[in-house]
Amino acid sequence: METHWLSEIYNIDGVEGVLVCSNTAKIIDKMSKVLDDDKLENIAIHLLRIISANNLKNQKISDMEIYWEKFHIIVKNSSQFLLVSFCTSSGAQSLLRITQNVVLAHLLEDKKFMKMVKKHTSEKSVVLRKDKLDESEIKLISKLQ
Repeated sequence: METHWLSEIYNIDGVEGVLVCSNTAKIIDKMSKVLDDDKLENIAIHLLRIISANNLKNQKISDMEIYWEKFHIIVKNSSQFLLVSFCTSSGAQSLLRITQNVVLAHLLEDKKFMKMVKKHTSEKSVVLRKDKLDESEIKLISKLQ
């Protein structure tokens, strides 16, 4: 069912991929022309690190935009999963943001999808995997506490 909603984003001109991942960086569903699962998971981990660092300062991130390699990445954050879009052009950014909001609302209402998400979700809102952090990242995060 979520594939239908992801295709709404994926079919926008300039969108090269769409990803839904849990708050533990587990890929739940994806559509991508150019990115493999390893790259998608690494991107998800980095996004969750940014969100986690802000959560330590009691700053909740619901929307985020970053540039990575040649992509403009636009993220919608629910407490249990991320909806991530990868774009190569900035022409349809407004349409993309509106479509992401609609898709996020539908995914949150979809009981079957949310049941699947809960299988891969942590009890906390966001989780940092300590095994994937290097020493400089640990130092930066400890300064936030």
